[in-house]
Amino acid sequence: MNIMKFTGKAVALCFAAGIAAAALSACGDKKTDEPAAQPGATQGQTQTQTADSQDLEVADMPDMKPATEAEILEVLAFLPDPVATVYGEPISRKEIIDELVSQEVPIEIYKQIGEESLRQAMTKQIDNMVKDKVMLKQAEKAGFKPSAEFVAKEMKEEFDNLPKEEQEEIEAALKMRDMTIAEHMKKTSEDPEIQKAATLSKFVHTEFLDKAKKDVSDEAVKEFYDEHIEDVTTPENVTVAHILIQPDDAKEDQDAADKEAKAKIDAIYDELLKDPEQFGKLAQEKSDCPSGKESEGKLPAFDKEGMLVDGPGAMDQTFAEAAFGIEKAGQITKPVKTQFGYHIIKLIEKTPKKVDPIEKVKDKIVEYLASKKAQTDLNKMLDDEIAKNAKINDFAPAKETPAEK
Repeated sequence: MNIMKFTGKAVALCFAAGIAAAALSACGDKKTDEPAAQPGATQGQTQTQTADSQDLEVADMPDMKPATEAEILEVLAFLPDPVATVYGEPISRKEIIDELVSQEVPIEIYKQIGEESLRQAMTKQIDNMVKDKVMLKQAEKAGFKPSAEFVAKEMKEEFDNLPKEEQEEIEAALKMRDMTIAEHMKKTSEDPEIQKAATLSKFVHTEFLDKAKKDVSDEAVKEFYDEHIEDVTTPENVTVAHILIQPDDAKEDQDAADKEAKAKIDAIYDELLKDPEQFGKLAQEKSDCPSGKESEGKLPAFDKEGMLVDGPGAMDQTFAEAAFGIEKAGQITKPVKTQFGYHIIKLIEKTPKKVDPIEKVKDKIVEYLASKKAQTDLNKMLDDEIAKNAKINDFAPAKETPAEK
């Protein structure tokens, strides 16, 4: 069980549960534009997501009805009942079926996945359920018991400690749902799943993470710092603004479209030679890059290889080389051609390589080292308790195919 699941603030998810819903509710049916990719960036800036299990794209199958309890039970006939026993208390097959029914996945999806994949998914789910039961038992032994009062108290403390502007943002989001912060706290605190999650978070923080932090020595922090000096080093980087003119992709004659784009960027360059101070104004008025409209063409800082300093992604290599070729802040390049079109680049700032002092990153190092030890301690506790107090029942054998018969 990954400790990072529990190491956030105990009630952070409580606020998120309501605020995310408030934001969605506020949008209604209004369509919002997604932010466009920076024309200076490569496809490396695109983020991908991975999942442990198959995605069930229910939205693509609107005509399919959610699977019923009987249908799910039929495809999961291999599950024993109970599926496991923890501290003498059974985990019934119905608990799993009820959870799956609530997800409203069509039975066709279960059948497409196949029995072998379903067995793997159920093995993982039962394992997680057993660990959750063990965690809750140990949390109760340590004095942490799920309750509405506990969640309400944690939420109030968390909210009171937020900066005033963040409090106002939360209250404004809730107001869109005709709900006060007090009403939200009350409603959220009554959710059994949030009670459980908040309790486990508090338990892991107090009994594992906080204790592990006390065991992290200054020597261990220094050793880690020295071994990972590159991780605390910010390479030389530049912050630039640009004006982009892209050839019209809709035109059949792309050579003509390219010449037209080149003529436009040359005209803008001539204007800038006469009056460099109008760069921001021209970026807002004429650039084809969305950033030109929002921040006068300013882009995120990047290093010589084009890699963004803060966050994933990279700039076009030709663009990066041209940007680093500018000597003084305020100077501009002649038009530069990249795969995205023609750019005029203005240097805003060039920042030399910098190594963060150990004092600045000590807390993060302590947090990291403590989380590793806490993870080890948590896993050992779970393994020991499961070995002594839990039993997971074997599944029924897989059905034989006609050929196997």
